[in-house]
Amino acid sequence: MAVENGTVGSTESSDMYANSKEIVDLLVSLGVESNTAKTLICLHLNGPSKSTEIQSNCNLRQPDVSIAISKLSNLGILRIVTSPSKARGRPSSIYELAVPLNEAILPFKNKAWERMSIIENQLSRLSELTNSA
Repeated sequence: MAVENGTVGSTESSDMYANSKEIVDLLVSLGVESNTAKTLICLHLNGPSKSTEIQSNCNLRQPDVSIAISKLSNLGILRIVTSPSKARGRPSSIYELAVPLNEAILPFKNKAWERMSIIENQLSRLSELTNSA
């Protein structure tokens, strides 16, 4: 899987990835940061991955992957498996979705529903104020 020009796709099995760009685009339209949406879909499509694999598969820079991983982890939808380093240095981490994709997107959908409810209330109040003026 590769992400280029904001798209997620694969030349080997384009059918498997056909909806991935649309899912990323829809998540972004709901207010999810692009790199977070790409990382989420990348993990869904590729399974457990190291940061370097996510960078390569999604065409993202390391800092962008780190930020996206942090956001997904804070939402509780990411599992981080840390393995000791074979040599000196920091241990490596493998990231994977802790829940199926349809559950992983729930925090984003719920946030969008909350925003929509607020907008509906504001529109209603605006109508009340302008109709009585």
